[in-house]
Amino acid sequence: MSVSAPVPFKIDIPQITLDVIATKVAAYEWHEMPEIAEGGNRWAYGTDMVYMRELCDYWLKSYDWRKAEEKLNRFPQFKVTVDEQEIHFIHVKGSGSNPEPVLMTHGWPGSVFEFFDVIEQLAHPEKFGGNAEDGVTLVLPSLPGYAFSGKPKTPIGPKGTAALWDKLMRDVLGYKTYIAQGGDWGSVVTSFIGYNHSTLKGGGAKAIHLNMFGLRPPAFPETEEEKAWAATAGLTFELEGAYLRLQMTKPQTLSYGMMDSPVGAAAWIVEKFHAWSDKRDAKGNEHIENAFSKDQLLTSVMIYLVTKTFNTATWFYRGMFEDGGNNMAPGTSIDIPVGIACYPKEFLIFPPRSLMDKGYNIIQWNEFDHGGHFAAMETKDVFANDVRTFVKAVKAQ
Repeated sequence: MSVSAPVPFKIDIPQITLDVIATKVAAYEWHEMPEIAEGGNRWAYGTDMVYMRELCDYWLKSYDWRKAEEKLNRFPQFKVTVDEQEIHFIHVKGSGSNPEPVLMTHGWPGSVFEFFDVIEQLAHPEKFGGNAEDGVTLVLPSLPGYAFSGKPKTPIGPKGTAALWDKLMRDVLGYKTYIAQGGDWGSVVTSFIGYNHSTLKGGGAKAIHLNMFGLRPPAFPETEEEKAWAATAGLTFELEGAYLRLQMTKPQTLSYGMMDSPVGAAAWIVEKFHAWSDKRDAKGNEHIENAFSKDQLLTSVMIYLVTKTFNTATWFYRGMFEDGGNNMAPGTSIDIPVGIACYPKEFLIFPPRSLMDKGYNIIQWNEFDHGGHFAAMETKDVFANDVRTFVKAVKAQ
């Protein structure tokens, strides 16, 4: 095991990088899209070209990376090397006399930017009418190969990342125990932390909180409700899982197009923000900008572009494949306290509680009426309050 001391880090992208991206966006040659009947689903074949043209026009004329960069540099961030892997992370000390360390992990096609609207609420609740003693200390790392973390020589998956994160928390930052939280890949990483690196197994994680289904319990669906979930999940995967199969099996092939085309990469990423989010307004009308602003979408895309990490980010899928998948072994489970947050428009919904209980020691299960895959960005207060409630429940045990 080898770890280095954290070094302060600031994002400062060279102007030439931004100019090259803008030039390629401006030069993009638009092509055909199937005709869509009036009132039809313009995203049925993939990313709507009308919206992409609108987004790219905004990208060139109104979007300001330097303002986004200023926001991204708002919180203390560092780089450190753990077992030869360079890790970028944000570290925000919480209010109160004894703030609980909480490790939060993002997924694809996101980044630590997903959490920016809840950092202050979680770390300093007194600024929002809450109690300072409920503040938590946040550690938000960028996954290996993502954003400002280093690019691994070979794919690293969620199992390997869980081991890196436990060393980051304990050996680098000195937290003997901590709570882990995650969605998307973060949910799989966090589940592996609870599975392999809990305080019951010599690690530092004393509880985990998930807002997406992570490791699969060692059990088959038995009840009618469980079988219905399995059928629905299987159909969803058939309709929405092509990206995952490609990124898990042939990520390098995909990279040749995506690394060269900012518009192509944006369309690939924005389609997932559209498909996996809760786009409903108060009247039930759906539009992507009911969930995210153009600035949020473009900053999410630009983080991949300015760091040139679209390629290595997709390696994470291959990494899970090479790790052996995401199933718990027969007769095993996650025995530390677990919190589950179910959002209605999540791409991969949780199984019924009866099935989850066969692999997880669940002490908190909440179902919400709004929100999707990018819960922290979409629901903000709801997400922050749910995590805070779980932390308080763990501390009270």
